[in-house]
Amino acid sequence: MQADESIRFSQDTGAESAGTQQFAMQAINITKRFPGVVANDNVCLNVRKGEVMGLIGENGAGKSTLLKVLNGVYPHGSYTGTLLLDGREIRPASPNDAMLLGVGYVPQEINVLKYFSVAENIFMFDLRMESTRDKPQDGRPVRKSRTPFANFSEMFRATKQLLADNRIDLNPRADVRKLSIGQQQMLMIARALAINPKVLILDEPTTSLSGKDVAQLFMVIRHLQARGVSIIFVTHKLAEIVELTDRVTILRDGKNISVYERSQYNTRKIVQDMIGRDIAAMYVKEAQTPGDEVLRVENLTVEHPYVANRNLIENVSFSVRRGEILGMAGLVGAGRSEACMAIFGMLPVKSGKIFIEGKPVTIRNSQEAVRHGIGMVSEDRKKFGLNFVWDIRNNIGISNLGAVARGPFVLKSALSRRAEKYFKSLRVKARSIDTRVATLSGGNQQKIVIARSLNSQPKLMILDEPTKGIDVGSKNEIYGLINEMTKEGVAVVMISSELPELLAMSDRFVVMAEGKVVGELAQDQATETSVMEMATTTFKTVS
Repeated sequence: MQADESIRFSQDTGAESAGTQQFAMQAINITKRFPGVVANDNVCLNVRKGEVMGLIGENGAGKSTLLKVLNGVYPHGSYTGTLLLDGREIRPASPNDAMLLGVGYVPQEINVLKYFSVAENIFMFDLRMESTRDKPQDGRPVRKSRTPFANFSEMFRATKQLLADNRIDLNPRADVRKLSIGQQQMLMIARALAINPKVLILDEPTTSLSGKDVAQLFMVIRHLQARGVSIIFVTHKLAEIVELTDRVTILRDGKNISVYERSQYNTRKIVQDMIGRDIAAMYVKEAQTPGDEVLRVENLTVEHPYVANRNLIENVSFSVRRGEILGMAGLVGAGRSEACMAIFGMLPVKSGKIFIEGKPVTIRNSQEAVRHGIGMVSEDRKKFGLNFVWDIRNNIGISNLGAVARGPFVLKSALSRRAEKYFKSLRVKARSIDTRVATLSGGNQQKIVIARSLNSQPKLMILDEPTKGIDVGSKNEIYGLINEMTKEGVAVVMISSELPELLAMSDRFVVMAEGKVVGELAQDQATETSVMEMATTTFKTVS
Protein backbone atom coordinates (compact mmCIF):
# COMPACT_ATOMS: atom_id res chain seq x y z
CA MET A 1 0.00 0.00 0.00
CA GLN A 2 1.71 3.19 -1.16
CA ALA A 3 1.46 6.45 0.72
CA ASP A 4 -0.45 8.33 -1.95
CA GLU A 5 -3.03 5.52 -2.10
CA SER A 6 -3.46 5.00 1.63
CA ILE A 7 -3.39 8.53 3.10
CA ARG A 8 -6.44 10.64 2.38
CA PHE A 9 -6.67 14.08 3.95
CA SER A 10 -9.33 16.75 3.86
CA GLN A 11 -7.86 20.02 2.64
CA ASP A 12 -10.64 21.92 4.42
CA THR A 13 -8.92 23.53 7.41
CA GLY A 14 -12.07 25.20 8.72
CA ALA A 15 -14.94 23.40 10.44
CA GLU A 16 -14.64 19.72 11.19
CA SER A 17 -15.67 17.53 8.28
CA ALA A 18 -16.64 13.89 8.20
CA GLY A 19 -13.24 13.07 6.74
CA THR A 20 -11.26 14.68 9.58
CA GLN A 21 -13.33 13.80 12.64
CA GLN A 22 -11.73 10.37 12.94
CA PHE A 23 -8.22 11.87 13.15
CA ALA A 24 -6.79 13.36 16.32
CA MET A 25 -3.91 14.93 14.43
CA GLN A 26 -2.94 15.40 10.79
CA ALA A 27 0.15 16.76 9.08
CA ILE A 28 -0.61 17.67 5.47
CA ASN A 29 2.11 18.24 2.86
CA ILE A 30 4.77 19.34 5.33
CA THR A 31 7.90 20.65 3.64
CA LYS A 32 10.83 21.77 5.78
CA ARG A 33 14.07 23.00 4.24
CA PHE A 34 17.52 23.62 5.68
CA PRO A 35 20.41 25.14 3.71
CA GLY A 36 21.08 22.65 0.92
CA VAL A 37 18.75 19.99 2.37
CA VAL A 38 15.03 19.22 2.07
CA ALA A 39 14.40 17.37 5.34
CA ASN A 40 10.63 16.89 4.76
CA ASP A 41 9.29 16.86 1.21
CA ASN A 42 5.46 17.13 1.20
CA VAL A 43 5.26 14.63 4.06
CA CYS A 44 1.82 13.54 5.30
CA LEU A 45 1.02 11.81 8.57
CA ASN A 46 -2.20 11.18 10.45
CA VAL A 47 -3.10 9.47 13.69
CA ARG A 48 -6.61 8.33 14.59
CA LYS A 49 -8.17 8.94 17.97
CA GLY A 50 -7.02 6.30 20.41
CA GLU A 51 -4.53 4.84 17.92
CA VAL A 52 -0.85 4.00 18.27
CA MET A 53 0.72 5.12 15.00
CA GLY A 54 4.24 3.86 14.38
CA LEU A 55 6.69 6.11 12.54
CA ILE A 56 9.80 4.44 11.18
CA GLY A 57 12.61 5.14 8.73
CA GLU A 58 16.37 5.31 8.37
CA ASN A 59 18.44 7.88 10.25
CA GLY A 60 18.10 11.05 8.24
CA ALA A 61 14.71 10.02 6.79
CA GLY A 62 13.06 13.13 8.25
CA LYS A 63 11.30 11.64 11.30
CA SER A 64 12.77 13.96 13.93
CA THR A 65 12.23 17.00 11.71
CA LEU A 66 8.56 16.10 11.31
CA LEU A 67 8.16 15.61 15.06
CA LYS A 68 9.71 19.02 15.73
CA VAL A 69 7.18 20.58 13.34
CA LEU A 70 4.33 18.85 15.18
CA ASN A 71 5.73 20.00 18.53
CA GLY A 72 6.40 23.62 17.57
CA VAL A 73 10.19 23.37 17.87
CA TYR A 74 10.12 24.50 14.25
CA PRO A 75 7.42 27.22 14.47
CA HIS A 76 4.65 27.88 12.02
CA GLY A 77 6.08 29.86 9.12
CA SER A 78 9.40 28.02 9.08
CA TYR A 79 7.83 25.25 6.99
CA THR A 80 5.01 24.89 4.48
CA GLY A 81 1.97 22.68 4.94
CA THR A 82 -0.89 22.37 7.39
CA LEU A 83 -1.34 20.90 10.87
CA LEU A 84 -4.78 19.86 12.12
CA LEU A 85 -5.72 18.91 15.67
CA ASP A 86 -9.22 17.45 16.05
CA GLY A 87 -9.95 18.69 12.53
CA ARG A 88 -8.99 22.32 13.16
CA GLU A 89 -5.85 24.03 11.93
CA ILE A 90 -3.22 24.82 14.54
CA ARG A 91 -0.17 27.04 14.16
CA PRO A 92 2.12 26.41 17.15
CA ALA A 93 4.83 29.03 17.45
CA SER A 94 6.75 27.17 20.17
CA PRO A 95 6.78 23.89 22.14
CA ASN A 96 4.83 25.69 24.87
CA ASP A 97 2.11 26.55 22.34
CA ALA A 98 1.92 22.94 21.24
CA MET A 99 1.76 21.77 24.85
CA LEU A 100 -1.12 24.12 25.66
CA LEU A 101 -2.97 22.82 22.59
CA GLY A 102 -2.65 19.26 23.91
CA VAL A 103 0.45 17.91 22.13
CA GLY A 104 2.80 16.06 24.48
CA TYR A 105 6.34 15.38 23.29
CA VAL A 106 9.09 13.14 24.70
CA PRO A 107 12.37 13.72 22.79
CA GLN A 108 14.91 11.02 22.09
CA GLU A 109 17.71 12.55 24.16
CA ILE A 110 17.47 12.58 27.95
CA ASN A 111 16.59 16.11 29.04
CA VAL A 112 15.99 16.49 32.76
CA LEU A 113 16.91 18.99 35.50
CA LYS A 114 19.41 16.93 37.48
CA TYR A 115 19.58 19.16 40.55
CA PHE A 116 15.84 19.05 41.21
CA SER A 117 13.33 16.48 42.41
CA VAL A 118 11.10 14.27 40.27
CA ALA A 119 8.07 16.43 41.12
CA GLU A 120 9.83 19.68 40.18
CA ASN A 121 10.85 18.15 36.85
CA ILE A 122 7.31 17.01 36.07
CA PHE A 123 5.65 20.34 36.90
CA MET A 124 8.48 22.61 35.79
CA PHE A 125 6.00 24.40 33.49
CA ASP A 126 3.84 25.48 36.45
CA LEU A 127 5.39 25.33 39.92
CA ARG A 128 2.75 27.67 41.42
CA MET A 129 0.09 24.98 41.44
CA GLU A 130 -3.45 25.71 42.49
CA SER A 131 -4.64 23.49 45.34
CA THR A 132 -7.40 21.06 44.33
CA ARG A 133 -8.36 20.02 47.84
CA ASP A 134 -11.12 22.59 48.41
CA LYS A 135 -12.56 22.94 44.91
CA PRO A 136 -16.36 23.28 44.67
CA GLN A 137 -18.08 20.06 43.61
CA ASP A 138 -21.03 21.70 41.78
CA GLY A 139 -19.14 22.32 38.57
CA ARG A 140 -18.78 26.08 39.12
CA PRO A 141 -15.53 27.59 37.76
CA VAL A 142 -12.86 28.03 40.40
CA ARG A 143 -11.17 31.37 40.84
CA LYS A 144 -7.42 30.72 40.71
CA SER A 145 -5.36 32.29 43.43
CA ARG A 146 -1.70 32.68 42.45
CA THR A 147 1.30 33.63 44.53
CA PRO A 148 4.92 34.16 43.50
CA PHE A 149 5.87 31.02 45.47
CA ALA A 150 6.01 27.36 44.45
CA ASN A 151 3.26 25.23 45.99
CA PHE A 152 5.41 22.23 46.94
CA SER A 153 2.82 20.34 48.97
CA GLU A 154 0.35 20.35 46.08
CA MET A 155 3.13 19.56 43.62
CA PHE A 156 4.21 16.43 45.48
CA ARG A 157 0.60 15.34 45.95
CA ALA A 158 -0.21 15.81 42.26
CA THR A 159 2.99 14.02 41.21
CA LYS A 160 2.22 11.05 43.43
CA GLN A 161 -1.26 10.82 41.91
CA LEU A 162 0.02 11.17 38.33
CA LEU A 163 2.65 8.47 38.79
CA ALA A 164 0.15 6.13 40.45
CA ASP A 165 -2.47 6.69 37.74
CA ASN A 166 0.05 5.78 35.05
CA ARG A 167 1.80 3.03 37.01
CA ILE A 168 5.18 4.74 36.85
CA ASP A 169 7.44 3.63 39.69
CA LEU A 170 9.20 6.83 40.79
CA ASN A 171 9.44 8.67 44.10
CA PRO A 172 8.14 12.27 43.72
CA ARG A 173 10.81 13.52 46.13
CA ALA A 174 13.72 11.58 44.59
CA ASP A 175 16.89 13.45 43.57
CA VAL A 176 17.04 13.11 39.77
CA ARG A 177 20.85 12.76 39.89
CA LYS A 178 20.38 9.38 41.56
CA LEU A 179 18.01 8.03 38.91
CA SER A 180 19.20 5.57 36.28
CA ILE A 181 19.00 6.50 32.59
CA GLY A 182 15.89 4.33 32.29
CA GLN A 183 14.23 6.06 35.24
CA GLN A 184 15.06 9.47 33.75
CA GLN A 185 13.36 8.37 30.52
CA MET A 186 10.23 7.39 32.45
CA LEU A 187 10.39 10.77 34.21
CA MET A 188 10.29 12.53 30.84
CA ILE A 189 7.25 10.49 29.85
CA ALA A 190 5.53 11.38 33.14
CA ARG A 191 6.30 15.06 32.47
CA ALA A 192 4.59 14.84 29.07
CA LEU A 193 1.55 13.15 30.64
CA ALA A 194 1.16 15.96 33.19
CA ILE A 195 -0.52 18.16 30.57
CA ASN A 196 -3.14 15.46 29.87
CA PRO A 197 -2.30 15.44 26.14
CA LYS A 198 -4.66 14.62 23.26
CA VAL A 199 -1.68 13.41 21.23
CA LEU A 200 1.49 12.03 22.81
CA ILE A 201 4.63 11.90 20.65
CA LEU A 202 7.29 9.42 21.79
CA ASP A 203 10.62 9.69 19.95
CA GLU A 204 12.64 6.49 20.49
CA PRO A 205 11.35 6.14 24.09
CA THR A 206 12.72 2.63 24.69
CA THR A 207 16.32 3.32 23.68
CA SER A 208 17.59 3.50 27.27
CA LEU A 209 15.04 1.25 28.97
CA SER A 210 15.49 -2.24 30.35
CA GLY A 211 13.11 -5.02 29.33
CA LYS A 212 11.12 -4.48 32.52
CA ASP A 213 10.90 -0.73 31.88
CA VAL A 214 9.81 -1.32 28.26
CA ALA A 215 7.03 -3.61 29.47
CA GLN A 216 5.93 -0.92 31.92
CA LEU A 217 5.98 1.73 29.21
CA PHE A 218 3.87 -0.42 26.89
CA MET A 219 1.38 -0.90 29.71
CA VAL A 220 1.21 2.89 30.15
CA ILE A 221 0.71 3.39 26.39
CA ARG A 222 -2.14 0.86 26.26
CA HIS A 223 -3.73 2.52 29.29
CA LEU A 224 -3.58 5.90 27.54
CA GLN A 225 -4.90 4.39 24.33
CA ALA A 226 -7.89 2.98 26.19
CA ARG A 227 -8.62 6.52 27.43
CA GLY A 228 -8.64 7.80 23.86
CA VAL A 229 -5.17 9.38 23.78
CA SER A 230 -3.47 9.14 20.38
CA ILE A 231 0.16 8.05 20.30
CA ILE A 232 2.82 8.69 17.66
CA PHE A 233 5.50 6.11 18.44
CA VAL A 234 8.92 6.40 16.79
CA THR A 235 11.33 3.47 17.00
CA HIS A 236 13.98 1.61 15.05
CA LYS A 237 12.99 -1.70 16.63
CA LEU A 238 10.71 -3.66 14.34
CA ALA A 239 9.65 -5.97 17.17
CA GLU A 240 8.16 -2.95 18.96
CA ILE A 241 6.27 -1.86 15.84
CA VAL A 242 4.79 -5.35 15.50
CA GLU A 243 3.91 -5.68 19.19
CA LEU A 244 2.51 -2.23 19.93
CA THR A 245 1.29 -0.25 16.93
CA ASP A 246 -2.00 -0.25 15.00
CA ARG A 247 -0.52 1.26 11.83
CA VAL A 248 2.95 2.24 10.65
CA THR A 249 4.08 5.10 8.41
CA ILE A 250 7.44 4.70 6.67
CA LEU A 251 9.64 7.63 5.57
CA ARG A 252 12.75 7.55 3.40
CA ASP A 253 14.86 10.50 2.25
CA GLY A 254 12.31 12.95 3.64
CA LYS A 255 9.36 11.49 1.72
CA ASN A 256 6.40 9.22 2.41
CA ILE A 257 7.07 5.69 1.17
CA SER A 258 4.22 3.56 2.55
CA VAL A 259 1.58 3.12 5.24
CA TYR A 260 0.54 -0.33 6.49
CA GLU A 261 -2.33 -1.42 8.69
CA ARG A 262 -1.46 -3.93 11.40
CA SER A 263 -3.02 -6.78 9.38
CA GLN A 264 -0.59 -6.00 6.52
CA TYR A 265 2.64 -6.04 8.57
CA ASN A 266 5.57 -7.85 6.96
CA THR A 267 8.89 -7.06 8.62
CA ARG A 268 11.00 -7.81 5.55
CA LYS A 269 8.85 -5.49 3.40
CA ILE A 270 9.01 -2.77 6.05
CA VAL A 271 12.82 -3.00 6.08
CA GLN A 272 12.92 -2.82 2.29
CA ASP A 273 10.72 0.28 2.32
CA MET A 274 12.90 1.88 5.00
CA ILE A 275 16.29 1.45 3.35
CA GLY A 276 15.42 0.91 -0.31
CA ARG A 277 17.13 -2.47 -0.51
CA ASP A 278 16.85 -6.01 0.81
CA ILE A 279 19.03 -7.24 3.70
CA ALA A 280 19.75 -10.95 3.44
CA ALA A 281 20.90 -11.33 7.06
CA MET A 282 20.41 -8.91 9.94
CA TYR A 283 23.45 -9.98 11.96
CA VAL A 284 26.68 -10.50 10.02
CA LYS A 285 29.26 -12.21 12.25
CA GLU A 286 32.53 -13.50 10.85
CA ALA A 287 34.39 -16.03 12.98
CA GLN A 288 37.93 -15.06 14.02
CA THR A 289 40.60 -16.95 15.95
CA PRO A 290 41.41 -14.86 19.04
CA GLY A 291 45.06 -13.95 19.58
CA ASP A 292 47.01 -12.73 22.59
CA GLU A 293 45.39 -11.00 25.52
CA VAL A 294 44.94 -7.24 25.05
CA LEU A 295 43.05 -6.27 28.21
CA ARG A 296 42.81 -7.83 31.64
CA VAL A 297 40.93 -6.26 34.53
CA GLU A 298 41.37 -7.57 38.08
CA ASN A 299 39.06 -6.70 41.00
CA LEU A 300 38.09 -3.29 39.64
CA THR A 301 36.06 -1.23 42.14
CA VAL A 302 34.54 2.23 41.59
CA GLU A 303 32.87 4.33 44.29
CA HIS A 304 29.41 5.80 43.84
CA PRO A 305 29.81 9.57 43.25
CA TYR A 306 26.65 10.55 45.17
CA VAL A 307 25.93 7.81 47.73
CA ALA A 308 28.33 7.38 50.65
CA ASN A 309 29.72 3.91 51.44
CA ARG A 310 28.40 2.45 48.21
CA ASN A 311 30.23 1.23 45.11
CA LEU A 312 29.05 1.49 41.51
CA ILE A 313 31.00 -1.66 40.64
CA GLU A 314 32.85 -4.04 42.93
CA ASN A 315 35.66 -6.55 42.28
CA VAL A 316 34.97 -6.76 38.54
CA SER A 317 37.38 -9.02 36.63
CA PHE A 318 37.49 -10.05 32.95
CA SER A 319 39.80 -10.18 29.93
CA VAL A 320 39.58 -9.88 26.14
CA ARG A 321 41.98 -11.00 23.36
CA ARG A 322 42.94 -9.78 19.90
CA GLY A 323 40.22 -10.36 17.32
CA GLU A 324 37.70 -11.32 20.01
CA ILE A 325 34.33 -9.70 20.77
CA LEU A 326 33.54 -9.88 24.47
CA GLY A 327 29.86 -9.24 25.09
CA MET A 328 28.96 -7.58 28.40
CA ALA A 329 25.41 -8.59 29.28
CA GLY A 330 23.15 -7.45 32.10
CA LEU A 331 20.14 -5.33 32.90
CA VAL A 332 20.17 -1.54 32.77
CA GLY A 333 22.03 -0.38 35.89
CA ALA A 334 24.05 -3.59 36.24
CA GLY A 335 27.34 -1.67 36.10
CA ARG A 336 28.50 -2.54 32.56
CA SER A 337 28.88 1.07 31.39
CA GLU A 338 30.50 2.11 34.66
CA ALA A 339 33.13 -0.64 34.37
CA CYS A 340 34.02 0.46 30.84
CA MET A 341 34.04 4.15 31.78
CA ALA A 342 36.55 3.35 34.55
CA ILE A 343 38.79 1.50 32.07
CA PHE A 344 38.65 4.52 29.76
CA GLY A 345 39.49 6.95 32.58
CA MET A 346 36.06 8.56 32.79
CA LEU A 347 35.46 7.37 36.37
CA PRO A 348 38.12 7.20 39.11
CA VAL A 349 39.21 3.70 40.14
CA LYS A 350 39.01 3.04 43.88
CA SER A 351 40.93 -0.24 43.71
CA GLY A 352 41.90 -3.00 41.30
CA LYS A 353 44.32 -3.37 38.38
CA ILE A 354 44.17 -2.82 34.63
CA PHE A 355 46.63 -4.59 32.31
CA ILE A 356 47.21 -3.73 28.62
CA GLU A 357 49.09 -6.47 26.74
CA GLY A 358 50.21 -7.92 30.06
CA LYS A 359 51.59 -4.67 31.50
CA PRO A 360 49.92 -2.87 34.43
CA VAL A 361 48.75 0.63 33.55
CA THR A 362 47.26 3.57 35.43
CA ILE A 363 44.53 5.41 33.54
CA ARG A 364 43.38 8.66 35.10
CA ASN A 365 41.65 10.23 32.10
CA SER A 366 40.55 9.49 28.56
CA GLN A 367 43.71 11.01 27.05
CA GLU A 368 45.82 8.43 28.89
CA ALA A 369 43.43 5.69 27.76
CA VAL A 370 43.88 6.70 24.12
CA ARG A 371 47.69 6.71 24.56
CA HIS A 372 47.43 3.13 25.82
CA GLY A 373 45.53 2.15 22.66
CA ILE A 374 41.95 2.21 23.99
CA GLY A 375 39.05 3.66 22.01
CA MET A 376 35.53 4.06 23.32
CA VAL A 377 32.11 4.77 21.84
CA SER A 378 30.07 6.09 24.75
CA GLU A 379 26.37 5.38 25.25
CA ASP A 380 25.80 9.12 25.71
CA ARG A 381 27.08 10.67 22.46
CA LYS A 382 25.62 14.06 23.37
CA LYS A 383 27.61 14.37 26.58
CA PHE A 384 30.81 12.46 25.80
CA GLY A 385 30.96 11.78 22.08
CA LEU A 386 30.91 14.94 19.97
CA ASN A 387 31.71 18.62 19.68
CA PHE A 388 28.47 19.91 18.15
CA VAL A 389 30.01 23.23 17.07
CA TRP A 390 32.58 21.50 14.85
CA ASP A 391 32.16 19.95 11.44
CA ILE A 392 32.49 16.23 10.65
CA ARG A 393 36.15 16.59 9.62
CA ASN A 394 37.32 18.00 12.94
CA ASN A 395 35.17 15.66 15.04
CA ILE A 396 36.76 12.63 13.38
CA GLY A 397 40.29 14.02 13.20
CA ILE A 398 40.66 15.27 16.76
CA SER A 399 41.33 11.75 18.08
CA ASN A 400 44.61 11.39 16.17
CA LEU A 401 46.08 14.74 15.17
CA GLY A 402 49.59 13.28 15.27
CA ALA A 403 48.82 11.30 12.14
CA VAL A 404 48.00 14.44 10.14
CA ALA A 405 50.52 16.90 11.57
CA ARG A 406 53.87 18.15 10.36
CA GLY A 407 55.63 19.47 13.40
CA PRO A 408 53.21 21.73 15.30
CA PHE A 409 50.97 22.23 12.25
CA VAL A 410 47.94 20.14 11.24
CA LEU A 411 47.76 19.46 7.50
CA LYS A 412 44.17 20.08 6.46
CA SER A 413 44.52 17.96 3.31
CA ALA A 414 45.71 14.94 5.32
CA LEU A 415 43.01 15.53 7.91
CA SER A 416 40.38 15.66 5.15
CA ARG A 417 41.61 12.40 3.58
CA ARG A 418 41.34 10.52 6.90
CA ALA A 419 37.92 11.97 7.66
CA GLU A 420 36.68 11.25 4.13
CA LYS A 421 37.69 7.59 4.48
CA TYR A 422 35.41 7.02 7.48
CA PHE A 423 32.73 9.34 6.12
CA LYS A 424 32.35 7.09 3.07
CA SER A 425 32.83 3.68 4.73
CA LEU A 426 30.16 4.45 7.32
CA ARG A 427 27.80 5.96 4.72
CA VAL A 428 27.17 9.09 6.73
CA LYS A 429 24.19 11.00 5.35
CA ALA A 430 25.48 14.52 4.95
CA ARG A 431 26.54 16.79 2.11
CA SER A 432 30.25 16.60 2.96
CA ILE A 433 32.76 16.45 5.80
CA ASP A 434 32.29 20.22 6.13
CA THR A 435 28.78 19.65 7.54
CA ARG A 436 28.31 20.65 11.17
CA VAL A 437 27.65 17.65 13.41
CA ALA A 438 24.77 19.47 15.15
CA THR A 439 22.72 19.32 11.93
CA LEU A 440 22.99 15.52 11.58
CA SER A 441 20.37 13.00 12.66
CA GLY A 442 21.06 11.03 15.85
CA GLY A 443 22.10 7.90 13.97
CA ASN A 444 24.56 9.78 11.76
CA GLN A 445 26.00 11.46 14.83
CA GLN A 446 26.59 7.98 16.25
CA LYS A 447 28.48 7.04 13.10
CA ILE A 448 30.77 10.04 13.61
CA VAL A 449 31.46 8.94 17.21
CA ILE A 450 32.49 5.50 15.91
CA ALA A 451 34.61 7.05 13.16
CA ARG A 452 36.43 9.23 15.69
CA SER A 453 37.28 6.24 17.86
CA LEU A 454 38.47 4.21 14.86
CA ASN A 455 40.66 7.11 13.73
CA SER A 456 42.74 6.73 16.90
CA GLN A 457 43.66 3.21 15.64
CA PRO A 458 42.98 1.44 18.95
CA LYS A 459 44.15 -1.98 20.10
CA LEU A 460 41.00 -2.22 22.22
CA MET A 461 37.62 -0.80 21.21
CA ILE A 462 34.88 -0.41 23.81
CA LEU A 463 31.45 -0.16 22.19
CA ASP A 464 28.77 0.93 24.68
CA GLU A 465 25.39 0.56 22.93
CA PRO A 466 26.94 1.17 19.47
CA THR A 467 23.64 0.76 17.62
CA LYS A 468 21.52 2.80 20.03
CA GLY A 469 19.01 4.88 18.07
CA ILE A 470 20.26 3.56 14.73
CA ASP A 471 18.12 2.23 11.91
CA VAL A 472 18.21 -1.34 10.60
CA GLY A 473 20.34 -0.58 7.55
CA SER A 474 22.94 1.35 9.53
CA LYS A 475 23.08 -1.39 12.17
CA ASN A 476 23.95 -3.87 9.44
CA GLU A 477 26.77 -1.59 8.29
CA ILE A 478 28.11 -1.23 11.85
CA TYR A 479 28.13 -5.01 12.34
CA GLY A 480 30.25 -5.26 9.20
CA LEU A 481 32.56 -2.60 10.58
CA ILE A 482 32.96 -4.53 13.86
CA ASN A 483 33.94 -7.58 11.81
CA GLU A 484 36.56 -5.50 10.00
CA MET A 485 37.98 -4.42 13.38
CA THR A 486 38.37 -7.99 14.60
CA LYS A 487 39.98 -9.03 11.28
CA GLU A 488 42.64 -6.41 11.94
CA GLY A 489 43.25 -7.83 15.42
CA VAL A 490 41.38 -5.22 17.45
CA ALA A 491 39.93 -6.55 20.71
CA VAL A 492 36.30 -5.48 21.16
CA VAL A 493 34.24 -5.09 24.34
CA MET A 494 30.59 -4.67 23.38
CA ILE A 495 27.69 -3.61 25.59
CA SER A 496 24.18 -3.88 24.22
CA SER A 497 20.73 -3.93 25.77
CA GLU A 498 19.47 -5.75 22.67
CA LEU A 499 20.23 -9.32 23.74
CA PRO A 500 19.72 -10.90 20.28
CA GLU A 501 22.33 -8.48 18.91
CA LEU A 502 24.79 -9.29 21.68
CA LEU A 503 24.29 -13.05 21.31
CA ALA A 504 24.77 -12.88 17.54
CA MET A 505 27.92 -10.74 17.56
CA SER A 506 29.92 -11.90 20.61
CA ASP A 507 32.46 -14.72 20.95
CA ARG A 508 32.26 -14.84 24.74
CA PHE A 509 30.10 -13.25 27.45
CA VAL A 510 30.57 -11.63 30.84
CA VAL A 511 27.28 -11.18 32.71
CA MET A 512 26.91 -8.46 35.36
CA ALA A 513 24.29 -7.79 38.03
CA GLU A 514 24.23 -5.16 40.77
CA GLY A 515 27.75 -3.98 39.98
CA LYS A 516 29.36 -7.41 40.09
CA VAL A 517 30.35 -10.08 37.56
CA VAL A 518 28.00 -13.00 38.16
CA GLY A 519 29.19 -15.36 35.45
CA GLU A 520 30.99 -15.99 32.18
CA LEU A 521 29.63 -17.92 29.22
CA ALA A 522 31.19 -19.33 26.06
CA GLN A 523 29.36 -18.65 22.81
CA ASP A 524 27.88 -22.17 22.66
CA GLN A 525 26.59 -21.85 26.25
CA ALA A 526 24.87 -18.50 25.85
CA THR A 527 21.14 -18.31 25.22
CA GLU A 528 18.64 -15.60 26.10
CA THR A 529 17.45 -17.79 28.98
CA SER A 530 20.92 -18.55 30.40
CA VAL A 531 22.01 -14.91 30.18
CA MET A 532 18.82 -13.57 31.77
CA GLU A 533 18.99 -16.09 34.60
CA MET A 534 22.45 -14.78 35.47
CA ALA A 535 21.53 -11.13 34.88
CA THR A 536 18.65 -11.29 37.36
CA THR A 537 20.88 -12.60 40.15
CA THR A 538 20.37 -10.67 43.38
CA PHE A 539 22.77 -10.40 46.29
CA LYS A 540 21.48 -10.62 49.84
CA THR A 541 23.09 -8.37 52.42
CA VAL A 542 24.47 -10.34 55.36
CA SER A 543 23.45 -8.71 58.64
